[in-house]
Amino acid sequence: MPRATKSPTKSPTKPKRTKVSPVRRKASSDDITVRMYRHGLGDCFLLRFPKSTGEGTFNLLIDCGLISVASNPKDTMLEVVQDLAECTGGHLDVVVMTHEHWDHVSGFSEQQCQSAFNDFHDIKEVWYAWTEDPSNKLARKLRAERSSGLRALAAAQMTLSALSLGVDHAVESERARRVGTLLQFFGIEAGELNGSLSAAESSLGKSRKAFEYLANREGVKVRYYDPGSKPITLPGVDGVRVYVLGPPQAEAMIKRSSPTAKGKEVYELASEAETGESLRFAFERAAAGTSTAGDSDLPFESAFCIQPGDPVPEPLRKLMDQTWGAPGQEWRRIENDWTRAVETLALNLDSHTNNTCLVLAFELIESGRVLLFPGDAQVGNWLSWQDTHWKVRSAAGTEETVTGPDLLSRTAFYKVGHHGSHNATLRTQGLEQMTSNELVAFVPVFKEQAEKNRWHEMPFRPLVKRLQEKTGGRLVFSDRKVKAPKPADLDALDQEDQRAFLQRLKVENLYYEYSIPL
Repeated sequence: MPRATKSPTKSPTKPKRTKVSPVRRKASSDDITVRMYRHGLGDCFLLRFPKSTGEGTFNLLIDCGLISVASNPKDTMLEVVQDLAECTGGHLDVVVMTHEHWDHVSGFSEQQCQSAFNDFHDIKEVWYAWTEDPSNKLARKLRAERSSGLRALAAAQMTLSALSLGVDHAVESERARRVGTLLQFFGIEAGELNGSLSAAESSLGKSRKAFEYLANREGVKVRYYDPGSKPITLPGVDGVRVYVLGPPQAEAMIKRSSPTAKGKEVYELASEAETGESLRFAFERAAAGTSTAGDSDLPFESAFCIQPGDPVPEPLRKLMDQTWGAPGQEWRRIENDWTRAVETLALNLDSHTNNTCLVLAFELIESGRVLLFPGDAQVGNWLSWQDTHWKVRSAAGTEETVTGPDLLSRTAFYKVGHHGSHNATLRTQGLEQMTSNELVAFVPVFKEQAEKNRWHEMPFRPLVKRLQEKTGGRLVFSDRKVKAPKPADLDALDQEDQRAFLQRLKVENLYYEYSIPL
């Protein structure tokens, strides 16, 4: 496999840009259009490709969801789906389901707009990543881990919310809140977890049912795609190739989620299914009040345990009062220290699900432009693209090799990953490789909704700053409180580039739409 060339450790302020056949004209029916819905913290993108016959468009939808903390999510999503129906005439050639998270799939749920999608008279295909293929052994293992981890988190949420477990209530309350915000990515609200775990089963399967809605719909062809597989062509559309970049087929890469300060990634290869099961059983016992000294899950033998109501020797009582019982020293006690593991499990579940994203790059063969849609892919997914390559025919008819870094270098439209979070756009092996002089970036993010979950760095400010520099100001946020770029925001571009960008950007309250010459 070809190896990527080393990138400089420090990015130049004004990077050299790759020239990609600039065209200076207004949008026309021969253009590709990318519509980003401005409905809230979630992804919903409609791509329309002109058909070679000149009649109609090839309609491709990438995700359709909204985070649950949004106000009136059902009504909001219904407005989006109604616009989709009007725009496409109820016809979708392809729906791409990048991954299972609620903010990408909720529109297909029974709770939101499934009935509206039922009214679409024609949905031809649904695309999933290989990680959803029931015939793939590793895919089945990953899904089992995801299911087990989700059940463990649900049990933990119920327990942490209901019990003091003998320590400072504030500690467990905050821990429950943090776990709850991550459960929302699977469409689960804390209020739905009252009572037993068995009573919450329908909530646990909510995101999965939405994710699989089209796979179970009669007449829809289901496709699973591997990275590096033969580029996909779109029926009736000339001059477009679709490359599958991710997710990687190595478990280690899927479980690389966040970079360290030294640029290395941390990942876990232990069986998280076993960890999830152990935590779930422990939380269920705690919730039921059945955990007693002598149980095999306790960290010490019963001889070293003190149960509530047991007499405590005076020397130990004095020590406990002066240390473990002193204000601010609750962290020294072990009763609930084990519950910290649930936060790690929650973060891993979230990150690993993101890393199973189906990542697509659309190449416009004649101009060389690339449209990149990474979903919420994180570190391991991005890193895997560096060694991915394809043999294709060029516009001139000669055989050539296309690599992941090559596609990044020609990216003219970038759907910013995971709402602009810090670990979903790599630096040297990501954004710094995007050297097209036409780069435009769209960020599906609503800061107010992110802050409801205390995600104060979404979008990540250093990333936003670098995106501004790389795009010359052609950076668009779905957030309705953020104004669309104006000439004053595009000072880094010459007047011709400014006009070309503004002519191609359509601004509506419900969506932004950008036109790209085919």
